Amino acid sequence: MELRAELTSRDGVKSPLRVSCQPQGNLRGLLNGLVRLREQVSALLDPLVQQESSGAAAAIGDQSRAGDEEDIDEEDEDEEENHINAKARPDGPPLKRTKTHS
Repeated sequence: MELRAELTSRDGVKSPLRVSCQPQGNLRGLLNGLVRLREQVSALLDPLVQQESSGAAAAIGDQSRAGDEEDIDEEDEDEEENHINAKARPDGPPLKRTKTHS
């Protein structure tokens, strides 16, 4: 028995994969063949995954640095919005009124 697969890259390059299964009983031989096929696929994909993850990590780092600057600006704006000025304005009553007890 033989398992065949074909891996096609983003560039259209096809990599054929073939694994022969020993007849140790139909299911057991098939499972062993699938394990070997999976190992072959992992061996082909691992370098690509590492390459993309290092590229993605660099891109995330760039975005993170830009995001940090935006977070600082947002924090400043939040502090300004949350700051309550209870002083009287020259053109009107104080912003915060106090209760008077009668």
